[in-house]
Amino acid sequence: MQKRLLLNLILLAVVAGLAALAFFEPGKQEPKITRLAEIDDGAVNQLTLQNKDTIVFERREGHWWLKSPFAAPANEIRIRQLLDIAKAESLARYPLKPEELAKFELDKPKSVLTLGSVKLIFGGSDPIGMRRYVQMGDTLHLVNDDFSHHLSASATDYVDKKLLPEDVKPNEIFLPGLKATLGQDGKWILEPPSDVPARMTDLLNAWQSARAIEVKRIDQAPQGDIIRIGFPNQAPIEFVIVQREPDLLLARTDWGLQYLLAGESAKQLLGLKQVESGPPDKQPEGKDAPAVDQEQEEAEPETGEEPEEGIE
Repeated sequence: MQKRLLLNLILLAVVAGLAALAFFEPGKQEPKITRLAEIDDGAVNQLTLQNKDTIVFERREGHWWLKSPFAAPANEIRIRQLLDIAKAESLARYPLKPEELAKFELDKPKSVLTLGSVKLIFGGSDPIGMRRYVQMGDTLHLVNDDFSHHLSASATDYVDKKLLPEDVKPNEIFLPGLKATLGQDGKWILEPPSDVPARMTDLLNAWQSARAIEVKRIDQAPQGDIIRIGFPNQAPIEFVIVQREPDLLLARTDWGLQYLLAGESAKQLLGLKQVESGPPDKQPEGKDAPAVDQEQEEAEPETGEEPEEGIE
């Protein structure tokens, strides 16, 4: 009985070993994935995207900038997405003859992406698998098409939507009705004066975190009040207030761009945030009642006397 049990255990171990051998197949190599191109992201310092426009990007001091059709800081995440297109898996490859370009819509390509010395030309789609035809040199590649929206995007889609640079802090903020200057003692001097420093902290945080929901080109010379943000070691940035309601629209004329901002955070950019507790004063009733800034209304006594100085 014991011998039979031992024999069964040995046979079971042999079967298990054979099954493991068949499953893992020692010595078998994983299939190598072929990419469209093998590029070193850190070595690419210029990138060109041709669709309906020609958009040129260049790396400056470790950061990506749009160089054409206008100059502006680029969205680093979106640049990364363009670089990653070159790493897409090539599912099939064929020699490409010049007379076959029209067949794959490569004679009039949808877009062309140039990453340093690597040039990728994007044509039509495979009607069965809906995979994209891509030409690289004299080779035709088939890839899964999950990046066309990046290739068809406009130049403004690639602009960094932050209003202020990431690595510097303002030392001057000039708004309509408010001037704030950072003194040598590290304290902000406000004109008109205010004894509520928390308001200045809110204002600084609002500007340093402000991001537009949309960026567009300026189609005509903007008219409006000026906002100026100063910095210790670089030129100030100026915005023109094109629109306050329903959303805030700021134009930066040196770049020819306008930034659309929405929500309460946009309103905080134009004045110091109210921090006192208590219910707000009653607003004027009536459809045609003039709009009054909240803090201006608080400063106006109901007796009709001249209001004291306050922060608008």
